[in-house]
Amino acid sequence: MLKKDLSIIFYINKLFQSKVFINSIPEKFFDDIDGKIVKINLKNLSYNMMIKIHDNAFQLIDDEDKFDVELIASPITFAMFVLTKGSDQFSSKISINGDIDTANKFNQFISSSEKLRELANHILGENISNTLEEKLSNATSSFQTLFQETSSDIVDLLVDDINVIPTKNDINKFLDDVDDLKSRADKLYQEHKDV
Repeated sequence: MLKKDLSIIFYINKLFQSKVFINSIPEKFFDDIDGKIVKINLKNLSYNMMIKIHDNAFQLIDDEDKFDVELIASPITFAMFVLTKGSDQFSSKISINGDIDTANKFNQFISSSEKLRELANHILGENISNTLEEKLSNATSSFQTLFQETSSDIVDLLVDDINVIPTKNDINKFLDDVDDLKSRADKLYQEHKDV
């Protein structure tokens, strides 16, 4: 097993404690939720992220026993929530257990594109992060177009189906017409029966 100082958590915490990352968070932004622990539970993955908010900064921790709020979502839903800057379409699919104020403040931070842009610039470098942002922006607009077209197609389908389904008056008129036709057929039969 790796030593604690060589683990991935160690390197992520070094990133979270870097001046560039800390300066990307507005001053006193997290003061009202200082000391809170956010658990991000990504469905279908065996790893949960535990983030402690302390002194307006983040720290990844290993202890999974205590947390103030838990965000539960699939990795795709969580990523799309971040990419679409907190779109209601994806935020509604994230389950929240625990302190709602902590969840709202944390979500406000992760859905802010400026914070993520600065973080990506720091981790990946400006050229790569700009290319990545451009590709993600194209993907986001494609997803939004896809969802809009799909929802309008579903609405059109339902409206067309509703127009095809007969109303109560249509059914009653049909039954009356059938009765009328049957009466006329019986009458014709009686007239021509003797012939």
